[in-house]
Parts: sequence; structure tokens; C-alpha cells
Amino acid sequence: MININSRKYCNLQRFCHFCLFITIAYTFSVSPALSQYAPKQSIEALNNQATDAMQTGNYAVAFCIWQPMAQNGDSSAQFNLGWMYHNGYGLRIDDDQALYWWLRAATTGHAEAHFALGDLFANGLGTEKSIDIALGWYISAALKNHDQARETLIELLKNNNSAVKQILTTLLKTDWQLLGESMEVKVEKANARSGPDKSYKIITTLDKGHTVIPLNTKNGWTQIGITESGQTAWIFSSLLTRPTGIYPVK
Repeated sequence: MININSRKYCNLQRFCHFCLFITIAYTFSVSPALSQYAPKQSIEALNNQATDAMQTGNYAVAFCIWQPMAQNGDSSAQFNLGWMYHNGYGLRIDDDQALYWWLRAATTGHAEAHFALGDLFANGLGTEKSIDIALGWYISAALKNHDQARETLIELLKNNNSAVKQILTTLLKTDWQLLGESMEVKVEKANARSGPDKSYKIITTLDKGHTVIPLNTKNGWTQIGITESGQTAWIFSSLLTRPTGIYPVK
């Protein structure tokens, strides 16, 4: 594994610039100022080459391709460089650097970078721990149709974390589509309870067609987020159905 410290970094930098120059000159014959001069297919080819190198364990080659590209503004290279630092792929684990590169990628709207930043802030890696800031990045990623961001929001809602309840309650009231697949009540009236059993008290009664977000299942009951009210509750699973529409065959 390459440990990039201040001394060795300069040598690796020079080696990387040389590798990139040879790669570009041989394959594409373009200037190394990629974001300004290289055709799109050239940048895509370099990204693919670096990805292949990382997947086969050739981390130095991947770094040598991505690092100059990232400096020149390629968002995919910036995200991937942050990923290498975050996971220690050929480098020492350095979440300060991961934060730096993911923030740069995020400015271009890179959905994976937005989600990754959410994880850094949620866990206090490379920055202070802040669930509020993490939620902002998760929601931003979900707005960009990032499935894992939606799943993360669902998990936070399911766990009924008091620190995030207010924000997620607002989502249920106004932007519940961000939370992914919904269901609806299929009977005229359905009682929603505080727990997965008829012994629990009734929180509210839902009318037919009311949209809910499924969060969890237990013993024939489904924990739901109730749109419009923002409440969470349990309902007998057989009282729910998927909205009318066309769904892929599994």
C-alpha cells in the first residue's frame, strides 16, 4: 500500500504527471488540461481506465490518472479520488482529503458526492459530526434520485431518531416522494396504531386511498410514515396496497 506522506507525495506527483502525459499523448494526443481541451470521449476513456486499474488493485495507476483530472475540474475524478482517500485504496485513509474532493465534486451536482458527504457528517469523519448537515446532503442526493439516500432517510425515519424527526416529519407532509415507494390504504377506514398489535392504542384512522410510506414490517403489521400528518404508526399489512400503476416484473 502506498503511504502518501509529504516527502513521498512530491515524487508520486511527478510520477503521476508523467504517467498521465504518456497516457494522453499515446492514446488521445491532447493537452493534459482535460477540462478545457480534451474531447468528452477522451475523459470518459481515462475515467474507465482508472476505474479498471482500481478494481484490479493497481491503485497507483488509478491515482495517477484521476489526480490531475480532479485538479482540472472533472467531477467523476474528484469523487473517485475522494473514494480512494476514504477507503485507503493505495493511500493512507484521510477523510479530510475525502471531504475536500467530495465537496468539489458536489458543487457540480454529483449525486454520489452529495450522499458521501452525508455519510461523513453523519459519522463525524473528516469534519464535525452533525446529523442536521448530514440530512441536508442526504435530502439533496435523494432529490437527484439517489436510491441509497432514500433508503437512508427511511432508516432514520424508521428508527424514530428524535434529532431528525422534525425534518423527516416535514418531508412526510410536503415532499414524501423523496422517501421512495409508497403504498395506500385499500379499505374504507383503517386504524393506525402506536405498535404492531391490536393491543396498542389507535393514533389515527386513515381513509381509503391515503398515501403512506412503508418503513418496516413485523408479524403481519407494517410500520408507516403517514403523509400529510407526518406521523409514524403501525397498520395491519393486509389493509395496504400499492398505488395503481405499471411495475417491473421481478
